Amino acid sequence: MMTKVLVIAKDPAIAHSLAARLPNQLLTEAVSTSDEAREKLHARKFDLIIYDAESSPSQRVKTLQLLAKLARKRPETRAIVISDSDELHAPAGLHELQWLERPLDEAQMLTLVSAGLPGKSRADPAMGDSAPLFSQTDVEGIMAISLPMRLVLQQAMETAAVDAPVLITGETGTGKDMVAAAIHKRSKRQNRPYVPVNMGAISHELIGSELFGHEKGSFTGAADGHVGVFEQARGGTIFLDEITTMDEKTQISLLRVLETETMRRVGGTRDIDVDARVIAATNENIEETVKARRFREDLYYRLDVFRIHLPPLRERPGDVTFLTNHFIARFGAMYHKSIRRAPAEIYQILRAYPWPGNVRELKNVIQRAVVMAKEAELIPELLPPRIREASDSGSRPNATHMPIHIGMSLDEVERQVVTMTLESVAGNKAKAAAILGISRHTLYDKLKKYCVL
Repeated sequence: MMTKVLVIAKDPAIAHSLAARLPNQLLTEAVSTSDEAREKLHARKFDLIIYDAESSPSQRVKTLQLLAKLARKRPETRAIVISDSDELHAPAGLHELQWLERPLDEAQMLTLVSAGLPGKSRADPAMGDSAPLFSQTDVEGIMAISLPMRLVLQQAMETAAVDAPVLITGETGTGKDMVAAAIHKRSKRQNRPYVPVNMGAISHELIGSELFGHEKGSFTGAADGHVGVFEQARGGTIFLDEITTMDEKTQISLLRVLETETMRRVGGTRDIDVDARVIAATNENIEETVKARRFREDLYYRLDVFRIHLPPLRERPGDVTFLTNHFIARFGAMYHKSIRRAPAEIYQILRAYPWPGNVRELKNVIQRAVVMAKEAELIPELLPPRIREASDSGSRPNATHMPIHIGMSLDEVERQVVTMTLESVAGNKAKAAAILGISRHTLYDKLKKYCVL
């Protein structure tokens, strides 16, 4: 029998957003008023109720009283209330309810949801005990819980079904190589070679030979012929990382391969058919490199058939908690440590740090902490000073860390500014609205628009 969840939210868009964050195996219904909720609850039993408390004062009181009464009458039904920080203290007689603060920490919400499902234990929000809920977010080793990364995984799987070039963008350490490998493993080419090439690690003198191969005697030192990666990957996939580091000559050669599906070895005289899908990646703003004439515009359009952008870790704090739990378990098992958990203070410190090295940096930090740990619990002293200092100074994303760059749309810029302003005031909507110079109602409209609620 499927688990039944009732979402109560005044705005249908909020109800849809909340429902979209829940696992597919849950049967979710949504209503917008306490009267509708009462009718639903009278008609059938729900295992879990999630209430967004953004409503009129009278509706809020009626709904909270309904939920409190239900909690006492049906203790097996859990009720979670989502509210602002200044409203988190439950009124008298409503202590049966569980409360979550806006902006939502998705990892915490899903852990709390898991604790409310039939047959589930009351999981510690700091623990990764809700594995069944997270199963939908593990694709070919890529683990995520935030909506932006779920969208990335969805795009990757959709792209895998179509045999065309892919361009993956994102900062260093966000996992572009893992997404490229996942696309190959889920494509019809999965049983053929997958050949990754870091373009930035090959000298310009050798890059042509590395990609396209060369004939014996074609240049000094070419004592034997060499088969390039395009031939090695016949029928499979080539992943060209750091694509913007290629010189002009190599860009022209790659463009010809993409246009004609043929290539010629260095020093060769005959064309060779090419049957390899190209996935390219860069950590630069590729539109800027095109404008600066460092990257050919025609090659850019050839590669940019399907675009997947990986958001930096600082824009998805829920993933920090989720990935930390995963790395603790992984490295604890690897190094035979009995580490079972991390205190809440660890998560607060990690979430305050901007993670310029993204997931790769977080992985290395947790690996080091686990190796150095002497007890069954991680302590802040095991984290590098730069991370502890970011938390001690109360630092939040600021102008030096703002992920805003030329080429972004106005909507995306606004989303970043609104999100970082909220983070800078610990989610206090009134303060954020005052800083932004808008009303609280307008702020909520923007949060709904950008699915930040």
